[in-house]
Amino acid sequence: MKNFDLQRFVRVLRLDFAAGWQQLLWCLLAMLMGYLFFFWFAYNIGMKVDTVNDWESYIKSVCEGVSAFSIISWYFYCLATASTLYHGEQKKAKRMAWLMLPATNVEKFLSRWGYMLAVALGGFLMFFVADAIHAAWLWLSGKPVIAATPHFLAIFPQTSNFAPHETWVNVLSLYSVLIAGHAFFLLGGIFFRRFQPVVTAIVGITLFLVIAHFITHDQPYLRGIPYVWYHGAATVFFAALACVFTVLSYRLFCRWQIATFNFVNLP
Repeated sequence: MKNFDLQRFVRVLRLDFAAGWQQLLWCLLAMLMGYLFFFWFAYNIGMKVDTVNDWESYIKSVCEGVSAFSIISWYFYCLATASTLYHGEQKKAKRMAWLMLPATNVEKFLSRWGYMLAVALGGFLMFFVADAIHAAWLWLSGKPVIAATPHFLAIFPQTSNFAPHETWVNVLSLYSVLIAGHAFFLLGGIFFRRFQPVVTAIVGITLFLVIAHFITHDQPYLRGIPYVWYHGAATVFFAALACVFTVLSYRLFCRWQIATFNFVNLP
């Protein structure tokens, strides 16, 4: 049997979506409710609405705050999705059915990764739905209609946002850190059998603090390194970490057994 067959992969992917469509809908609904809650919170907990004189400026500040909280929440949502991607397979019956599925490990791994991508993308798109609902509410209430989407998209780092002495390596270094964090949570979701998001977060925060100490601390060997070289090295380092975590996730996934330890997925 070939290691990867497109038709077989599509069948596995359809099986994953058929088995997880309800969970996918609940995740999207939860994200939509979360975004709408941010809008409600910004209006009711921030400045008192009765004292607003300039609605246009007030709504703009609300959109800016909601966008910042939403993008951060979406990233944590992606981390939680990655760490619970194989939550159902932690039970013996589902694990046995998964291992007996007539497909290669590559096809199974890529199929579940595609499902994770769909869940993450769906959670991202729910912000635009929430923004449309918010805009409709503004229109119905006779207030200035201001979309939060431009503020939401502007949060993504762009080279134009940096000072002249800074370069595009800032963007790459930040994205490499975020991707490495996501890959680490994927590894934790495959390695741990219980409380995957919590345990992975504790281990990840500890590892991050150790790495950050050596990268950001004023170490003698870091003095005099050019700015571009510093962030370029950080980009390569975290990109390499992301690759290592992904490869380890796949290798550990290939070694899954029906009978494992109670807390970790080791044979």
